[in-house]
Amino acid sequence: MVAKYKLSFAAANFSRNLMQGCDFDRVYSLMPLTVRNELPQIKDNGYNVVYSDWRKKGRVFAKLAIFHEQWKVFKQIQRGDSLWFYNLNIINALLFILVKTFKSSVKLNIIMLDFTPARSWRDQNYWYLKLINSADGIICLADSSLFKIKNMTLLPGVVPAACDEYPKIDNINKEFLLSGVISPAIASTPMVLEAFSRMPDCILHITGNVLEGEDMIKEYAARHSNIKYHGSVSFNDYLDIVHRVTYQLSTRDESYPENQCNFPSKIIESLLHNRIVISTIAYKQLDELKYIKMDSNCDAFKRQVSEICSKPNEVLMQYANQGGLVTKMFSTEVWNKTMTDIENYCK
Repeated sequence: MVAKYKLSFAAANFSRNLMQGCDFDRVYSLMPLTVRNELPQIKDNGYNVVYSDWRKKGRVFAKLAIFHEQWKVFKQIQRGDSLWFYNLNIINALLFILVKTFKSSVKLNIIMLDFTPARSWRDQNYWYLKLINSADGIICLADSSLFKIKNMTLLPGVVPAACDEYPKIDNINKEFLLSGVISPAIASTPMVLEAFSRMPDCILHITGNVLEGEDMIKEYAARHSNIKYHGSVSFNDYLDIVHRVTYQLSTRDESYPENQCNFPSKIIESLLHNRIVISTIAYKQLDELKYIKMDSNCDAFKRQVSEICSKPNEVLMQYANQGGLVTKMFSTEVWNKTMTDIENYCK
């Protein structure tokens, strides 16, 4: 369903890791707006998929279904609970308001994975930010001055509770992976494609959900044998590609507002799988880890990739095989302790 509705595999993986390893008593899953007539079959009693039949009753009721679903969850929240939200947006903001207004003994906490700053008070995110800053506690994946509350921790990713030891890099190759949700804003696709079209000895793999520019990707792949477009693939096929390449690209354009208050969880996943990460944005939350920072200008990016490929293996290996450190820093044990500390915070 993630592939069908062009949602984020990274977000789905993050949620799965968090739910499987952290001490939640109950998990409520609210469906994205795009889901209309399908109800996922979840057999685990720990997960409650909240789905209103209004989604099947025409366009108007389908839009109102998200509010009906939030009301259904609100009725199940008990006084004195500690409630954690995955982001705050249209599918859960009403729930936040209802709980804050009518069940004030409930602690309202938010895991902020991404947020786009509002341009004016007319923007919905202007009002969401006010709600976010009224929460009892926040875990942020990215550092931002927009979030004002004191009870806040920076924690950029979560590693699965039962984590395998993934293949390590023994030999450096010139294969690169661009994966996840693909669009010019999120992946700088035109820049990356043009740069690799000028580097025939470097292989670029692209996989994931393409929100914009799929025809352009297919055109570049047809004209340049070193650019390989895989589309949406199964998780096992994706892992095969990940473990084949040396480098994972995170090529967000810092000038886009949507990239200023978020952190690509794909970076943590890639470091966990021992890949070398190349990022066009420097992240404070990665100070203890080693990754390669590059420019987002096409000519500079191409030059820097070429320089990397010419470096000795012993220099590049310092950026590889950091899975053990990532597991230690971002385990579910670390998340459980952080969440407990936030819940026990005294104002």
